[in-house]
Amino acid sequence: MEFLLTAERFPASRALELGLLNEIVPEDQLMDKARHWARRINANAPLAVQATKESVLRSLAVDMREGYKIESELATMVFQTEDAKEGPKAFAEKRAPNWQAR
Repeated sequence: MEFLLTAERFPASRALELGLLNEIVPEDQLMDKARHWARRINANAPLAVQATKESVLRSLAVDMREGYKIESELATMVFQTEDAKEGPKAFAEKRAPNWQAR
């Protein structure tokens, strides 16, 4: 609230400290780092990533109880997919997962 209501500028190091940033990189490394994060996200089960994003966005405007309900409903849906079985199976077999949903 402090930053929103005062509109004061603050350094990136403070944003990092507050958890508003994942990391600080030199400008010439920015796109490489963005691609790194994109690859990490893309390696995860697409339905799980989509459900996580939806859960966060839908939960922003509701109380905690409703937020947990949204999360539970989406998790139930994701855990009923073939991808939910594929993740642990691939881990046990020490291989990259073959996600069905893309």
